[in-house]
Amino acid sequence: MAKLDARPGESMGFHCYPVISDESTLGDPEAVIWSSIRHLSSYGVGYAIAGSRHGLRSKRDRQAAANNVKLYIRQAAEFYEVARAAKANTAPLIYYYSFLNLAKALCEFRMPRLHERSESYRHGLSWTPSGKFLVNLHSEQVNVSSRGVWHLLWEALMGARCHLANPTKLRLSELFSYCPEITVECEMVFPNQHNLIELDDPDILFKTSTREAWLRFSMNSDDLKLSKVSANNVVRSMETSRSPYTEVRPSKPGFRTFESKVPVKVRPRQFILEALQPDIAAWNVFTTIDEGKLNYLIPVLKRIPIPLPQISILYTILFWLGSLVRYDPHSVADLMDSPSWTLIDGFMSQSRLWLLERMEWALYGTETTLRSGR
Repeated sequence: MAKLDARPGESMGFHCYPVISDESTLGDPEAVIWSSIRHLSSYGVGYAIAGSRHGLRSKRDRQAAANNVKLYIRQAAEFYEVARAAKANTAPLIYYYSFLNLAKALCEFRMPRLHERSESYRHGLSWTPSGKFLVNLHSEQVNVSSRGVWHLLWEALMGARCHLANPTKLRLSELFSYCPEITVECEMVFPNQHNLIELDDPDILFKTSTREAWLRFSMNSDDLKLSKVSANNVVRSMETSRSPYTEVRPSKPGFRTFESKVPVKVRPRQFILEALQPDIAAWNVFTTIDEGKLNYLIPVLKRIPIPLPQISILYTILFWLGSLVRYDPHSVADLMDSPSWTLIDGFMSQSRLWLLERMEWALYGTETTLRSGR
C-alpha cells in the first residue's frame, strides 16, 4: 500500500516541555544549574513555580510546597558541595543523598506536605551485596521494593500511579544502556546493547487556517535493526488513545516517517506546545546534548515492565553506586582496577551532570538548553 504524503503545515520545532529557555554562560555550567535550582529556596519563587508550573491551585498547598521545597533544596545543595570534594570511593553515596533531596523537592511540588507520607522515609529501592563474591556488572540487579521516594518520583514525572510489582528486579546492564551520554563506555562493557532510538527531525506542525497542530518524526531504519525492534512497536509505545500515528512518505532515504493521525485543535490564546503536551508526554522522551544541540530519543524498554523516565533510570543507577561504595568497598576497589571503571567513571562525570540538568527541567517545568559561551 502506497504511503501518503505528509500533511502540509508550518514547522514550529520540537520540545519536550511546554516552556523552553535557551541560555549561554561564560561560567561553569554546573554552577549555573545549581544557581537556578537554589533560586527555588526563595519562598516567593517556590510559591510562584508551585502554581504556574505545577498546577497547585490552593494557596495553602502553594505555601506548604514553597516552605518545604526550600528545606529540601538547601540540603541537596550542601550534600552536593561535599560530594564534589569527595573521592571516587565515597562521592556516589553523598551525591545520591543530594539527588534524594532534589527528588523530594520535585515530589513536594506535586504532593504538598510530602513529609507526612510514609513513603518519604523509604528509598523504594534496595540492593544486597554478596559477602562471598565481588560485584559482576553483567548480573547485578537493583530491586524496586516497598513504596518509597523512587515510586513518588516516578508518579511525579509520569502523572500516574506506579503499580510496579514488589519487588521488581532491574538489571544494571540494561539501565546503563539507556544513558546516551556514555554510549561508547557502555559498548565497551556491554556490547550490542542498543536500546535507544534517536528521533530524526521531530517536529510540531501547525495549520493556521484550521488551528490544528500535530506531531511528525522519523527513525533511521539502521537504528531499528541494531535495536532489534520494529518501527511499529516503537510507534505503539508512543501512542495514546487520542494520538495514534500513521506512516507517511519518508523525509529522506533510509528513514521511516510518522505523523499524528488526528490533529489536535488549538484553542484561542492556547500555546501550541501546551495543546500537544499530553501527546509528547506519552513518548517518554530521553534527551542528550551534542555540540550544543538537543537530541531526542525513544527508549526501547525490553525487560522493564513499565515506562521508566530518563530521570528514574539515572537516579536508580546512582542509588546502586551509592550503595556499592557504602556496603562493598572490596568490589569498588576491584572495579577501579578493571576496564569496567571507565563506565562508572563516565556515569559519574557525565550522566550525573545530565541528571542534575534534567532535575532542573522537571523542577521548573522548563526545557533549558544551556551552552558555554567560551
